Amino acid sequence: MSEFLDSEAVETEEEEELDLTERKKIKKLKAVVSDSSEEEEEDDEERLREELKDLIDDRPIEEDEGGGSGKKRKKRQDDDLDDRLEDDDYDLIEENLGVKVERRKRFKRLRRIYDNESDGEEQHVDVGLAREQIAEQLFDGNDESVEHRSERSPRHGEADAFDEEDTESDADDFIVDDNGRPIAEKKKQRRPIFTDASLQEGQEIFGVDFDYDDFSIYEEDEYEDEMAGGDDHRVKKKKALKKKVAKTIFDIYEPSELKRGHFTDLDNEIRKTDIPERMQLRQVPVTPVPEGSMELDEEADWIHQYAFCKNSVSEPEKADNREKMRQPPSAIKKIKQTLEFIRNQQLEVPFIAFYRKEYVMPELNIDDLWKVYYFDERWCQLNERKRKLRVLFEKMRQFQMDKPLRDDVRLVLDSDFERLNDVQTMEELKDVHMYFLLNYSHELPKMQAEQRRKAAAAENGDDVELMLQDEQLKQAPNSSPYAVFRKAGICGFAKHFGLTPEQFAENLRDNYQRNEVTQESLGPLELAQQYLSPRFTTTDEVMHAAKYVVARQLAQEPLLRKTMREVYFDRARINIRPTKHGMAQIDENSPVYSMKYVAKKPVGDLFGDQFIKLMMAEEEKLLEITFTEAFEGNAKANGPPGDYVEEAKALYNLDQFSKHVLEWNALRAECVQLALQKWVIPDLIKELRTTLHEEAQQFVLRSCTAKLHKWIKVAPYKPELPQDYKNDDWSTLRGIRVLGLAYDPDQTVAAFCAVTTVEGDISDYLRLPNILKRKKSHNAEEKALKLADLRKLSDFIKIKKPHIVVIGAESREAKMIQTDIQDILKDLETTEQFPPIEVEIIDNELAKIYANSKKGETDFKEYPPLLKQAVSLARKMQDPLVEYSQLCDADDEILCLRYHPLQERVPRDMLLEYLSLEFINRTSEVGLDINMMVQNSRTVNLLQYTCGLGPRKGQALLKLLKQSNQRLENRTQLVTVCHLGPKVFINCSGFIKIDTSSLGDSTEAYVEVLDGSRVHPETYEWARKMAIDAMEYDDEETNQARALEEILESPERLKDLDLNAFAVELERQGFGSKSITLYDIRNELSCLYKDDRSPYQKHSAEELFELLTKETPDSLYVGKCVLAMVTGFTYRRPQGEQLDNANPVRIENTGSWQCPFCHKDDFPELSDVWNHFDANSCPGQASGVRVRLDNHLPGFIHIKNLSDKQVRNPEERVRVSQMIHVRIIKIDIERFSVDCSSKTADLKDVYNLWRPRRDAFYDFVTKELDNRKVTDAKAKAKGLKGKTYARRVIAHPCFYNKSYAEVIAMLAEADQGEVALRPSSKSAAHLTATWKVTDDTYQHIDVREEGKENDYSLGRSLYIGTDEYEDLDEIIARYINPMAAAARDLIQYKYYKKNATRANGNEREFMEQLLRDEKAKDPRKIHYFFTASKSIPGKFLLSYLPRTKVCTEYVTVMPEGYRFRGQVFHSVNSLLRWFKEHWLDPTASPAINTPMHFMRPPLATHNSGGGGSSAGPYSITCSVAGCVSGGTPRSCMSSSDIRGSGSSAYSISHSIGSGGGYASSCSAAAAAAHYGTSATPSFGGAAINTPYTPSSQTPFMTPYTPHALQTPRYGYNVPSPSSQSSSSQQMRHHHGHYGSGSGSGGSPRKYYDMGGGQHQHQHQQQRAKESLDWQLTNDSWARRRPPLQQQAQQTAMGMGMNMGLDMNMGLGINLGYSVSGTTPTNEYSTGTRNAGAAAGIGGAGAGAAISSSKAASVRSTPRTNTSPHSMNLGDSTPIYDEN
Repeated sequence: MSEFLDSEAVETEEEEELDLTERKKIKKLKAVVSDSSEEEEEDDEERLREELKDLIDDRPIEEDEGGGSGKKRKKRQDDDLDDRLEDDDYDLIEENLGVKVERRKRFKRLRRIYDNESDGEEQHVDVGLAREQIAEQLFDGNDESVEHRSERSPRHGEADAFDEEDTESDADDFIVDDNGRPIAEKKKQRRPIFTDASLQEGQEIFGVDFDYDDFSIYEEDEYEDEMAGGDDHRVKKKKALKKKVAKTIFDIYEPSELKRGHFTDLDNEIRKTDIPERMQLRQVPVTPVPEGSMELDEEADWIHQYAFCKNSVSEPEKADNREKMRQPPSAIKKIKQTLEFIRNQQLEVPFIAFYRKEYVMPELNIDDLWKVYYFDERWCQLNERKRKLRVLFEKMRQFQMDKPLRDDVRLVLDSDFERLNDVQTMEELKDVHMYFLLNYSHELPKMQAEQRRKAAAAENGDDVELMLQDEQLKQAPNSSPYAVFRKAGICGFAKHFGLTPEQFAENLRDNYQRNEVTQESLGPLELAQQYLSPRFTTTDEVMHAAKYVVARQLAQEPLLRKTMREVYFDRARINIRPTKHGMAQIDENSPVYSMKYVAKKPVGDLFGDQFIKLMMAEEEKLLEITFTEAFEGNAKANGPPGDYVEEAKALYNLDQFSKHVLEWNALRAECVQLALQKWVIPDLIKELRTTLHEEAQQFVLRSCTAKLHKWIKVAPYKPELPQDYKNDDWSTLRGIRVLGLAYDPDQTVAAFCAVTTVEGDISDYLRLPNILKRKKSHNAEEKALKLADLRKLSDFIKIKKPHIVVIGAESREAKMIQTDIQDILKDLETTEQFPPIEVEIIDNELAKIYANSKKGETDFKEYPPLLKQAVSLARKMQDPLVEYSQLCDADDEILCLRYHPLQERVPRDMLLEYLSLEFINRTSEVGLDINMMVQNSRTVNLLQYTCGLGPRKGQALLKLLKQSNQRLENRTQLVTVCHLGPKVFINCSGFIKIDTSSLGDSTEAYVEVLDGSRVHPETYEWARKMAIDAMEYDDEETNQARALEEILESPERLKDLDLNAFAVELERQGFGSKSITLYDIRNELSCLYKDDRSPYQKHSAEELFELLTKETPDSLYVGKCVLAMVTGFTYRRPQGEQLDNANPVRIENTGSWQCPFCHKDDFPELSDVWNHFDANSCPGQASGVRVRLDNHLPGFIHIKNLSDKQVRNPEERVRVSQMIHVRIIKIDIERFSVDCSSKTADLKDVYNLWRPRRDAFYDFVTKELDNRKVTDAKAKAKGLKGKTYARRVIAHPCFYNKSYAEVIAMLAEADQGEVALRPSSKSAAHLTATWKVTDDTYQHIDVREEGKENDYSLGRSLYIGTDEYEDLDEIIARYINPMAAAARDLIQYKYYKKNATRANGNEREFMEQLLRDEKAKDPRKIHYFFTASKSIPGKFLLSYLPRTKVCTEYVTVMPEGYRFRGQVFHSVNSLLRWFKEHWLDPTASPAINTPMHFMRPPLATHNSGGGGSSAGPYSITCSVAGCVSGGTPRSCMSSSDIRGSGSSAYSISHSIGSGGGYASSCSAAAAAAHYGTSATPSFGGAAINTPYTPSSQTPFMTPYTPHALQTPRYGYNVPSPSSQSSSSQQMRHHHGHYGSGSGSGGSPRKYYDMGGGQHQHQHQQQRAKESLDWQLTNDSWARRRPPLQQQAQQTAMGMGMNMGLDMNMGLGINLGYSVSGTTPTNEYSTGTRNAGAAAGIGGAGAGAAISSSKAASVRSTPRTNTSPHSMNLGDSTPIYDEN
């Protein structure tokens, strides 16, 4: 090959030096070497290809030439055959034989001498000189003077000669074989017409009929000057002739073709080696075990543990199947023996399963043996990698011993070798390798350099250093953090942490502190100072580096990873959430519908192929699959398990409480958490995904194998014929004749039927173009055509006499064809005395694939596809195994069959391997007749599945038999004729049967009848012994052959033999246990090669339904929602009695009559209705609708299932050809129809009857939240779409004509306190000011405009609430900027915490968690924190933890500062100072976590003036009236009240009396009235727009109860008797009273019912302890009275306040003051569901009474900042924003 490349290179270089004219001449001259004729060339190539069909023959292929020169060469070849061999031929022979061959010298071929015209003109050469030079070359014996160069084929030369014209030839030499030879197939070139002088000169020298192939391709000549005689003429140098290289397969075929046909050198090597082919082709070839080694024992234990006892992570099989797969400990011995057979004796699995049963049964069947075979491959691979890693360890250890060890380098210990020896899996080996690289990767380059130095020193002595300097390559620096920290010496710091990684891993494995922590005397910071360096200048940097180093060492510790892997794989859970796209795409027909939402599902509950389906949905961006990083710890006796990571931290702690011990413990805990959560757990998640994927793939592979097993396990069809029909015509001894019929549902395509002979050949076929037409068709022509086809088919069957007729299951028309053929056969039984013949419908999938396969194209080139299908159907009944094997070719068309819906998700090679195993098992059961294969190529593909053979060895065996043209007469000839080695012969001989009965007298050799049985040749003697003993022959007259023949005729005599005693004797003689083998021999002698496959069985109704509809239980099931087309309507005709009792109905408004059945109403007279009956034109009452599904299956919708409402005439609801959605409620497999329902309740599955069952871990909560978000988004989008933001013409830098979403997006990038003004969605008279409170928190303020010139301009007066502003700058300066500054001060306060609550999260729970964490750190303090409220923008939560219960209150940001508990503070310090002094004071109930909407634009409208209504769903009006005489009123609200409230507005009324007692009443849901949510149904009710204000006519339902000595508060249950109008009026003037009732005199309500009496009772004792100083409160109110009264008088005119917050609701507040005496009174009023509930509280003894409604219903007095905080309902409960 190298010579060839050299010659090509020289030729190219020489030709490049020539000019264009010279190149053209060379091209013309090179054309001389083309073939003498195109016909001969084509014949030669065809002959080559024909010879290479079966097997490669590497010998040169001689071309048969015509003409005289061909005869001369033939004569020369006859004289000496070896003279024709070229050097390349000798090379090939030596390569194949492996020995040197003596080479005979040959004559040199003539060299062609030609001119080279340097000047472009022809130069004639003297003929005599040319002849002398030729003679000199011919008879020159000096071989050294000849330059041996390889030669390309003639077509190669032509390709190069016309290189410029044919660019494709450039790549011919690019693709080479294993030896470097070009193997591109050559292109044929037309021989040019030789007319130039050079060619004519050649003809003059050599004659006209010279053979061009005898000469080499002439290269460029070189000239040398001869100065003799002074003549300056040039002659050509002598050039070595190029030898002709015969064309080989490497020159003709592409490498892919050679590989496909198994013609490569590797394939030849496999053929020659006496080892079963599959053992050689295994990824890790089978290798023997040295004698005395314990490896087989170790491997047997390992295989038993990991192949038969280890639980899978998921649940690929059902529990009972998994138990069957488990093997008892007794199987270890059997596994070891199996490994002995495989590895040391090279016995394949089928041989062991059939002929070594005593050593493996009953524990191991053939499937278990295959598992042992493949796990042996894994074991060998694991051992090899362990060996290489062990060598690496040893080299590193030797390197460390040669040189002093540095402090930062870990010494290789004996424990490292022990750990490596204990490795059992690839994952563990990878862990050890990664740990080695972590510790020694920086030492590897030095170690390798040292080894090279030593090796070079041993070879070259003193020149070592110079050589190493030349060869040394610069290593890339390791810049990983760990390497940087290691160089800085941080590993020394890591050694002071108290435990080595190995010790901590032992603690984690044993789950207790097996190794105690060694405590460092110095603290971490003190120790860190010792490691300061230029790289790490501070102790914090050193600490950070140390934590990283320790965490990295822990994460790479192999034992820790092994322990974590076992725990995590067992306890890991999976979460599944749909993506935004998946929420819409995953419907109930999706395979992952049942797992659309899954929360914390154990991975062990994943079954079968579920994970592959989930991965497919994830790849399509439909699902998000996450594995939980936090998982359960170990079980505890006294409670549920905790978190595993926290338990791991405890195993690294020292149980002491000194300061530096706590610091070290905290540092260790951080290291453990970093190691596990950053490295270990993410790595394990990746491994877990891979493992789950592999297990799901294994499930799919097993399912595919089971499907193939079901197909090929079926035996050939055996008809049950009556005894009278077992004559020659109907005999089935040699096989059966089958008629196969295939059709296409398209009636324009003709159907075909074909009859096969008993050998499987095609006897005849028939075209049936009209077989699909109807016999009872109304079209006479169609009927006649159909009958003509049936007559032809009847005559065809009568002549061919098939034993069975099969029809391809293409569609439901197969049933009609089956019925027609059955009628024909019944007629033939009567007329022609045919026996009963079955007509079967079988699966046509194999037939369709065969018809379109290369095999089918090769077998029947002229047949149409349907005829090929018919042939395949017939052959499938004759032998399914043989017919399925037709697809087992080099193109792997067997993979085109559908085994499983997910078979494309498994690797192609793996699926092919599993399918091959099934073919091997079935072929071993059946055996192969090798002589029949030679005669009939249909069974050839099964030879590759014979035990011991394979595609290559089987191909070679078959070729030898064909070339020798002889039958295999006995199994011995497998060795003598076919040259099989002993190992291959032992494996395959028992599975190759020879039909000895067919040999007969055709051979003189001894015919061994046992060669036609399953008896292995190694046990022939025992079989003969059994036959002789059974026939009771004497030893003298023993004739073994006659004994076997007689025992085959009377096998029942074998039952008398004592085989157990025979087995004992054989074992005594050293043959081992052979009891099962002896019984198998007896069974085989009873019936030679009995077919143990399952007999053919008719398809059940369910199977036939699946075949004809192409549906499976997974694709068509009850409850599936499908699309169907309406095809018609069904009616129930009235019968006689119904007609007699008919009662037509007269329509009054039209005067016409209506039929009571069909409801036709256009009959003018009653007699017309009766005529309608008599004429039988009444279709009757409608009964349902006919539909057709997408799969053409008919369906029916009963009229009661058409709609939820009653339907009389279905034609009014649907029309023909309309597509409707239906749900399948019944499948009738007998009638091939379905019953459907189109009722809305069924389609929506309101009662959860039809949709697939959800997973046990289905996350309904998350689904509901997501659905709610989608609904809200749609509603919001719909609202925004319906709203028009009128573009305003306002020139201000803070004004933007943008929507709410655009403004929020803009402010997201702005600083805190920035404001944006935008148009309001309410009307053109409003603006919205949005300012940024904090990140993700924005407050929206409604600005009302008055004095507008037009809708687009800005109003002259701007109002926020009741405050008037001149322009937008004033609003920003006076209102928003002060609030932003106040909020900023609060945000910058040291105890402010950013609100990290998630969407729809609970802010109180977030604050509570923060406080409890701080309380755990320092229990002595009372911790408090601020955070901005997301649910109520503009408010801040103040949460504090006095003891055990967290208290949360709200601080409102105002332009004046902060409002807290009704008081205004101008700074944070003053607020906190007051809070710290009065935090023990009784406060309102804790803040209520109300449902919320995030920052929606305000939608409520404002109504100026007194009273008014709100556009939102809620309206709250507060009115204050009455007098106060002591007492501290409180708001007693609870979150339970809010949750229990309805969707109505509420009314609250407070009246303060002077009798020294206080009581208040409010509806529990009033606290949520302002921040209600429109997303939940409970808060979406209709609003009562008119606020309710109690008047003098309002009855107070509950009188004062004298025994109530203490003022009710905080949810006291005060008795509420029934409404008593008279007594209430009386008590109203004389007693302080409390009552509640509806405005319409409804049922009484409980006072402050906060979730029931039980809830109130739980807090009663705590609340009773609180001290109430009523007198101090009274004095405080008296001091505040003047400003209150003054402000009340200033704002006496009525007005409504609309707060316009972001919860899509409006709020109107009306406050009025009426002075009765000197005490101001407050009265709050809100609308309720019952039109308002009133509560009044009055004081007795003071003589003061609440005046009439005029004084009590003043609505115009606003609430002031100095109002009594005891009347405030808002600071601690999110009722409304007082601004």
